[in-house]
Amino acid sequence: MEASPQNSSQVSILREQRRKSKLSWKFGRLLFLALAISVTITAYFLPMLPFRLPLCLFKLMTGYPCAGCGMTRAFEAAAHGHFKEAFEWHPVGLALFFAMWLGAIFATYELLTNQPFDWEGWMNRHGALVVWVLFFALLAIWLLRLSYYRFGQWLPLPLKFPL
Repeated sequence: MEASPQNSSQVSILREQRRKSKLSWKFGRLLFLALAISVTITAYFLPMLPFRLPLCLFKLMTGYPCAGCGMTRAFEAAAHGHFKEAFEWHPVGLALFFAMWLGAIFATYELLTNQPFDWEGWMNRHGALVVWVLFFALLAIWLLRLSYYRFGQWLPLPLKFPL
């Protein structure tokens, strides 16, 4: 039984869409790997600059640290393998650094096996929980840091100072 011209054109369109979709997820994974590598290289060489860049507009304007203050230095320390120091600069920064490299390992595995993981389904199931955990972790750390500025000492968590 021969396929009608309309059915064969639909089949070829579907094949083309599948081919493009395979290329797009591979491109996305390669882009993520390039981003993880470039972030790590930048974090590794950033301390070698002869000057420190003022990265936090909130701190420049108010004098108080923002919820993300110390995150860049946490990435710098983690890129140098100083994980304890990275945790002291910003615990969430260290967690994001590890999450970035865990994602890079997953992306490499996907590329090597040529089988994409269902990230959309995973995000539908767990994405809200991840966002809320990050939000409350950032809020808790920010409140601890503000306690230093308000009371002159840390509440019992040894986070680095000054930011």
